[in-house]
Amino acid sequence: MPKTTNPPAARRHRRGRHREQRLKMLEAEPHWLANDAPYGQYRVDFVAMELFLRGACLPTYGENEFVRLFREEVSIAAALAKHFTRVRLVWRPEKLHLTNRLFDDLRAIQSRIKRNEGLSKDELLVSRSPISIRKLRSQDATDLQTALQLAAKAIEDYLESYQPDTKRGGNYDWLTRYFIDELFELWCRYVQVKLKNESQVFNKLLAAAWRDVEFPTREQDGQRLEDWLADRVRKHFRTQFVALEEIAKS
Repeated sequence: MPKTTNPPAARRHRRGRHREQRLKMLEAEPHWLANDAPYGQYRVDFVAMELFLRGACLPTYGENEFVRLFREEVSIAAALAKHFTRVRLVWRPEKLHLTNRLFDDLRAIQSRIKRNEGLSKDELLVSRSPISIRKLRSQDATDLQTALQLAAKAIEDYLESYQPDTKRGGNYDWLTRYFIDELFELWCRYVQVKLKNESQVFNKLLAAAWRDVEFPTREQDGQRLEDWLADRVRKHFRTQFVALEEIAKS
């Protein structure tokens, strides 16, 4: 049987619903992990301690300091992920609308300039009358036409070099992507040795941090958070984690 496709209106409705869901995820502030909380208050404590006991961190950190460091970095990562997501879903669409309008205006200006390229200086002289005697000597048709030609060339070069960036809008899960990126930066800064099961430990840290900062989950729909995040990590780091996955399988 031929494969059916959703009509454009249905796809737009689905994209709009997804964008509303992404925006709803930004309503609550991420939970900030307290540095003075007792050990074990947060799930990331256990992952940080595991890394410390396996000698994965710099020797300058004590175990309590390393746990507090991870708490602070996870809190910062959550705040940054939310901020960057808000930029993508709220601020950027507004600017993209203005950018699209600019490109439309540039094409219209370019078309109007080209439409008048054949008008000569002599034709202008016999078909115009001055408004201001003061500016009469300083304004010359040749100067204007030269400026318009330069503007047309500048517009042409710009339109050939750039286009509005409409990829990955509100339907894309930016909050998860940015949080993974920030946690990966944390990992690269403080985990100094390669672990045999590095990808599994990273995914454990990611899931623990996600729960600790109280980001929403889909477990009410029967989707286990750890499995969902591990799948997102594999898709996000297709090349970076290839070596880690091979190590984990060996």
